[in-house]
Amino acid sequence: MSKLRIVLGLQLLFFVAWGGWLLSSKNTASPEFYLETVPVDPRDLLSGTYVALTYGISTPQAGSCLAVLSSNSKFFVKLEDRGRTAETPDGPAAVYEATDCSKDPANEPGWVSATLQPNFPRPGARYGIERFFLNENDPRKDARSGSVIAKVKIDRRRQLVLLDLVKKI
Repeated sequence: MSKLRIVLGLQLLFFVAWGGWLLSSKNTASPEFYLETVPVDPRDLLSGTYVALTYGISTPQAGSCLAVLSSNSKFFVKLEDRGRTAETPDGPAAVYEATDCSKDPANEPGWVSATLQPNFPRPGARYGIERFFLNENDPRKDARSGSVIAKVKIDRRRQLVLLDLVKKI
């Protein structure tokens, strides 16, 4: 009986540590910024209530992106504010864009990890923020990609973290 308690205690400890690590990854000192979404069909009855998203940065073409996309399955994309804005209920929000790609980026802010998405019409990038799960009663569950902008930040591992969806006006 005591071996069972030890095993159950270790499992509980593992999930508590994992949950704490996931929650702390959103509390990095990096700034929050917005990404513009583009339309996509978000229906999947088996996955629960979520909004399927795709982004303008999913097909980066600036800088050396075309060469990097054709030869690497994992790479980094540089995101920067280039002056584009989107109107939200809280006023205009700066929308970040993909400005460069690299296999080995410099150690400076703005570089995010991406993986190759080969089944696009042309090679594209996947960031792990393509689905935003919601409560069944949330009015945003019927939001379509393109009618919202994504509030994101970069975590310690250079991955994007999707914090919220904001309706565009």
